[in-house]
Amino acid sequence: MQGSNSDGGISVKVYFKELTIVTRRSCELINITDEVKKAVSESGIKNGIVLVFSKHTTTGVFINEAEKGLERDIPFYLKKLVVEEDNFFHHHFFYKDGRMAVNAWAHIRSVLVGLHAIVPLKDGNVLLGGRENIYLAEFDGPKERHVVVQIMGE
Repeated sequence: MQGSNSDGGISVKVYFKELTIVTRRSCELINITDEVKKAVSESGIKNGIVLVFSKHTTTGVFINEAEKGLERDIPFYLKKLVVEEDNFFHHHFFYKDGRMAVNAWAHIRSVLVGLHAIVPLKDGNVLLGGRENIYLAEFDGPKERHVVVQIMGE
């Protein structure tokens, strides 16, 4: 999709890609940086922004250092902060679809982490810091998850 402003200025392109990620554990972090960079390369867009957005309210998307200790610490402390053994209001039966809701902790962890990250794009490069990486955080797995990567720019 392309557009331009009324005075014939810059033409903006928008590229859309949906990633499918199968998680393996109830709570885990998955580094999706390479998949995001691949989408940027496919887009042909050189300057703009990259939006990474999860389509699930029991996941998160965030940027942090790709370090094995942190990849263990973050889920560990989120589990300590929002414990699963609590009396949540969300735990009830949904008559509309016949399912039980017993995952309030996953929704709350998602709110704390957030569902998206936005990163600048310059000269075809995703402008992450030297140690920064983009993660999908799973809080209610294992499941098949869908993450939108939308690149906008020129």
